[in-house]
Amino acid sequence: MKKSPEARLAASAAVLSPTATRSIGASLAAVLRERIETGFYEPGVWIRESALAEEFGYSNGPIRDALQVLVGEGLLIKEAWRGVRVVELSDKEIIEIFQLRMTLLDLAAELACHHIGKDELRVGRALLKKVEAALVKGDIPAQQSLGNQLCHWLCDCSQNGRLGSSWDRLTSQSRMYIHVSLKANDDPAKILDPWQALLDALEDRDVVRARAAARHLSRRTLEGLGLNFGL
Repeated sequence: MKKSPEARLAASAAVLSPTATRSIGASLAAVLRERIETGFYEPGVWIRESALAEEFGYSNGPIRDALQVLVGEGLLIKEAWRGVRVVELSDKEIIEIFQLRMTLLDLAAELACHHIGKDELRVGRALLKKVEAALVKGDIPAQQSLGNQLCHWLCDCSQNGRLGSSWDRLTSQSRMYIHVSLKANDDPAKILDPWQALLDALEDRDVVRARAAARHLSRRTLEGLGLNFGL
């Protein structure tokens, strides 16, 4: 079942519990990041400090800390005397980001073919089962979260520590557009089939098939945005 805006706001507020171990600024940054990535704040939308202070009841200090974190991640743009707004990318910039995603997944798939074991394959197939269930429910946020988990799983299977630690930093801007692409998708097979093909190729240790499936993942997302990969 899809959450209403009110339910999502309530869930966001829960993240900011006083018992949270993270700082207020970091906790608020996590809430705002989730909103950006799931389309609650659309590209180009201004985020006002005053509105956040009224909603969450915090002073300007933690709010500015949270916004600065997201500016540093490339999710927000700060403009003098105007405030901050959600980054809005051109078609060319979106394509470039997904070309980068494709390169990272391509490398992760090749390395994973040499290192993956039965336990890792079981984890991957279990995640894919959850994706299938989320598709049946039409749960876009769950689909997006599980897709990101699968990408992290693949990076972990590569056994390249730098690849895994760099994934979020290098691909953060892509997630808001993945959400748009998932919303536009009306064929569950387009989501499941590339991951299934990748898992099968990894189990067979077939590097060529694994790399092709990994590349398909990024192409599929761009197709959902109506863009051509340019390769």
